[in-house]
Amino acid sequence: MNIEIKNKIIIISSPSGAGKTTLCKMIIKKANNVILSISYTSRNMRLNEVNGKDYYFVSKEKFSKLEKNNYFIESSSNFNNFYGSPLKNIRQSNLLNKNLLFDIDWKGARKIRKKFKKKDVIDIFILPPSVKELRKRLIKRGRDSKKEIKLRLSHALDEIKHYNEYTYVLINQNIHNTTNDIINIIKYHDLINNNNKVLDKNLKKIVDF
Repeated sequence: MNIEIKNKIIIISSPSGAGKTTLCKMIIKKANNVILSISYTSRNMRLNEVNGKDYYFVSKEKFSKLEKNNYFIESSSNFNNFYGSPLKNIRQSNLLNKNLLFDIDWKGARKIRKKFKKKDVIDIFILPPSVKELRKRLIKRGRDSKKEIKLRLSHALDEIKHYNEYTYVLINQNIHNTTNDIINIIKYHDLINNNNKVLDKNLKKIVDF
């Protein structure tokens, strides 16, 4: 069953360490017609994260309860933690007349595609410049042990295999350039969308003369 949305669903996916969360934050700052779909998660809050801004942090029990009540558009588990996108974000984006940006993995992206019309979804997969650079970025973050980095890298290599499920695939060599590329993709779709609205409104009286 399709869910009605006024504007676009924008999906940004990438393997861990490729930069999707930073990209999403930069897009929100630079594009005034986009809002972030803030997810729920059962993982612990990290240093500098803010509840209700980065994620809604809840217990696993609370998350399971919400999931049973069909609270989420999509949900998945990664590294023994749960993540889910609440339906209320759709209502908020419709109310504000904004595009809605999802920072989710390929599993969540698949579920989103099933619930929204293809024309309403802009899906973008972010690749790192190389596996070597990805490993370097995971180490540089400084929040994982060697064992966790090895696990995340293995998980990332599996995620990369799903790049061809996306309409757009970008290599994130420079965070600013990649941000601008994504914004240009959104602008392109906005242009097409606005043109189609004008056509729908005026085409009949133009051709029926």
